Amino acid sequence: MNNFATPGLDRHMAEVDAERQRQLARFGDQHHPDGTGSATDKERADEARRHCDHTTRTGQLTWNDILTEEVCEALAESDLGLLRAELVQVAAVALAWISDLDSRAQSMERCTCGGTACESDLCDCDTIACPVDHASEPQRPEALYRPEQP
Repeated sequence: MNNFATPGLDRHMAEVDAERQRQLARFGDQHHPDGTGSATDKERADEARRHCDHTTRTGQLTWNDILTEEVCEALAESDLGLLRAELVQVAAVALAWISDLDSRAQSMERCTCGGTACESDLCDCDTIACPVDHASEPQRPEALYRPEQP
């Protein structure tokens, strides 16, 4: 059953809930001061925003840039309502990044072919060495693999 409109969010939220359960089991229910809203935090948020704007304009925006900006904006807030809203944005960006990672893992399934310039739809030989000779072997679903993650 899907409890959320965003595809895949049920699975991601189940993972988040499992992690929260591990945290609660290990550390108990924690309460700490926020420690946010300092002048330094506000400067960092401004710099992160400028950096994100720059990387967007130059076509080099990364998930690192986006999440860093959102975290810095949260840390810059001293108003509890605004801090909470920013933390929700942090969580949403983190979940979007996880979703993107998962989609890339699925699309990274590659053929086991051997060449470096094949024309298969199953691999991207410009960036990942393709280990199959497509000219001499038919493509088979069982020939798929997932490359090792760095």
